[in-house]
Amino acid sequence: MFSLHEPTSGRTKKNKPNLPPGVFGIRALPYVSKLAKDPIGFFQLMQSKFGNSARFGLRSIVFHLITQPEDIKRVLQENNQNYHKGVFYKELGRILGKGLLNSEGEFWKKQRKLIQPSFHKQRISEFVEIMAQETEKTSENWKKISSLDISKEMMRLTFAIVGRTLFRTEVESYAARIEHSLKIALELVTKRITRIFPFPFSWPTPENLKLKRALKDMHSVVDELIAERKKNPSNDLISMLLEVRDEETGETMSESQVRDEAITLLLAGHETTANALSWGFYLLSKHPEICEKVREEANRVLGDKTPSLEDVQKLTYTRKVLDEVLRLYPPAWVIERTAMGPDQIGGYDVETGTNISICIFNIHRNPDFWENPDKFDPDRFDEERSADRPKYAYLPFGGGPRICIGNIFALTEATLILAMLVKNYKFQTDPNHPVVMEPLVTLRPKYGILLNIVST
Repeated sequence: MFSLHEPTSGRTKKNKPNLPPGVFGIRALPYVSKLAKDPIGFFQLMQSKFGNSARFGLRSIVFHLITQPEDIKRVLQENNQNYHKGVFYKELGRILGKGLLNSEGEFWKKQRKLIQPSFHKQRISEFVEIMAQETEKTSENWKKISSLDISKEMMRLTFAIVGRTLFRTEVESYAARIEHSLKIALELVTKRITRIFPFPFSWPTPENLKLKRALKDMHSVVDELIAERKKNPSNDLISMLLEVRDEETGETMSESQVRDEAITLLLAGHETTANALSWGFYLLSKHPEICEKVREEANRVLGDKTPSLEDVQKLTYTRKVLDEVLRLYPPAWVIERTAMGPDQIGGYDVETGTNISICIFNIHRNPDFWENPDKFDPDRFDEERSADRPKYAYLPFGGGPRICIGNIFALTEATLILAMLVKNYKFQTDPNHPVVMEPLVTLRPKYGILLNIVST
């Protein structure tokens, strides 16, 4: 419940903390339903009502919403040791366990160091061939159809790619199970996050039981894949996780930790990239003149050869298109941190235990940093137009030491997929199909995105 005192701005009494404005108590009740039904709209309302810093309470937890790049830099970079993953990540931990996204402190540092070599340029260069092969399969399959749900297609494609790079095996037989269980888990965890009083997870409510079944099925799939890789080691990420040893202790990861890291990489390399690509094809279908520029570049750079990492790096316009997609529809649309000690942000005191909220979606559309912020304009990422833009006004992969470890992998994969498929097809939206954002843990199209396609 929103259950704190009515706020003030500035110091009103000696020794009282200097707190940002906000809403609390009975006046805050109308906000509760909006947070659950439309969390992005809730953050937009808070910012429009109270400005660049706002404060509210939920379940006796104090939240501090920040929107300014210098404040975000303070939390994610300059004083990042003081800010651990927020209370919402505890719920996400039901899916990810102690994977890299959720772990903290020395344990996180150790895991990051162990996993980092998997995403060096040489490894990504090896993965480009897999990305191209799976995209070409998708392109061939599309020759038989005239319409499709691009979100389902991208989920299938990115899962095939991450399956082969993680496990060096065809995982098509597992795709439906993983997609179904992951979708259920994300939906139910998001409900638990946004509810005022969620039932304890130990209670056998229908939703809790459904979530536990989804998690059990997801774990069983990943455990099967790990068991197979233990029998037959290969040059893939899972084999590396199973074999890597801590330099100081010589210890290897436990099987449960390997599973947590594998699920984290599956979510980061499958769910988020698929969503970004889905929104990308949607935007290109609405802007055929931009789509044509991508097609021209793809024909010129890729031709009919098998793409390499060097080719992907030459797709500079396609990359600007992707950057603009990630600005308008960031898959990771919100960041939460909890203050482990007192601090000051933007002139306001932050007390220990305060939860810091960073709504990336709103920051990416803030007219203070972006001209015509709702317009799809890839050229805004030209070097000269980006020169004066604050670094933390654009953070689709987060920032600071905890920036997404797979950001280069994701950018390479998404750029290549966009170029290869636009090269071969034209896209039109289905005017009768609603396209609605669904901000769960990631920013999904709620009802999918139906597109009509024609070969070029």
